[in-house]
Amino acid sequence: MSSTCAPTDRLLQTLRVHVPGVTDPVLDIELFNVMDEFFRRTGSWLHRDDVMLEEGAIEYTYGVPAGSQLVRMVAVVHNNVPVPKAGSTTGTLSMGTGTIDPALTFPDGDAAYAPERLGNSVLNPTIFSWAVYQPNMISINVPSADLVRYPAQLVMQLTVAKDCLECEGCGDWAVPEWVWDTYFQEFLDGTLGRLYGMPAKPWASNNHAVYHGRRFRNSMAQRKQEATRGFVYGAAGPWRFPQGWSR
Repeated sequence: MSSTCAPTDRLLQTLRVHVPGVTDPVLDIELFNVMDEFFRRTGSWLHRDDVMLEEGAIEYTYGVPAGSQLVRMVAVVHNNVPVPKAGSTTGTLSMGTGTIDPALTFPDGDAAYAPERLGNSVLNPTIFSWAVYQPNMISINVPSADLVRYPAQLVMQLTVAKDCLECEGCGDWAVPEWVWDTYFQEFLDGTLGRLYGMPAKPWASNNHAVYHGRRFRNSMAQRKQEATRGFVYGAAGPWRFPQGWSR
């Protein structure tokens, strides 16, 4: 992350001003953790990829951009028509990266399931459906040979891959360049909240940690809504004057 004029330069320089004395490895790991939490909670980084269907095939591999990691499969679209998830009409529960039967979930919400045991048993042979049981493979049931004429478009939610921290000389993290400007304040507040909250550090400040942590969480809530509705003015409904302003 030391390349000249990299998209991260402004963010890292701002962090160093607020937290003098912090080392680059500490900045990198905390910025990575903030970005990972942000993308996982908001779904703001979406990627689309086409998969060519084949008659008789069920399992298909797909890829994600370099430096990214799959969080979950959001949707599958075929010929501009959304394809339902496997089990969505039989009372099963969709969690994580697959479709899981409610009987296989614990009271606290954690899931326990074996992909090799479930396999494709949940796919109704008469219904066009999909499911994901491992990060690089998707099961797509195509009930008609006519449907293979069009590719399936996968919509994936991504986050930064840990490989960005494990290799040297990787350059800038491979997120879309627009992300750095759009979510600059969120990444700044989240990283500052973590850094100020470190105990026994010269820059530690509980008040600053609480302030920036709260700003980060509030922004994530807004960005999550934005991710589902898009950057569209008025997507949340018609605007009204605050109470007491109207006559």
